[in-house]
Amino acid sequence: MNIQIFGKNKCFDTKKAQRWFKERGIKFQMIDLAQKGMSKGELDSVLKAVGGLDNLLDQKSKSYASLAYLACICCLINYVR
Repeated sequence: MNIQIFGKNKCFDTKKAQRWFKERGIKFQMIDLAQKGMSKGELDSVLKAVGGLDNLLDQKSKSYASLAYLACICCLINYVR
C-alpha cells in the first residue's frame, strides 16, 4: 500500500500526520501542494475517496473564504463579458 500525504510542509495537520506515520514506522510519500500541486487523476482519486469536494474543503478556513470570494469575482467577470 502506498500512502501519500498531500499538504503543505508548514501546515500543523500535515506535520501531525507525518509524525504519526513516522512514530509507527510506516513509509509514506509527502506531496507538498505549495510546490508540486496535484494532478487531475490524483484529485479525482481523492475526491472519490472522501465523497466529494464538500468533504475535502474546510469551510471554516481563511483559504476557503478567499476561494469563495475569488469564485464570486470570476462569475461576475464572466457575466459582464
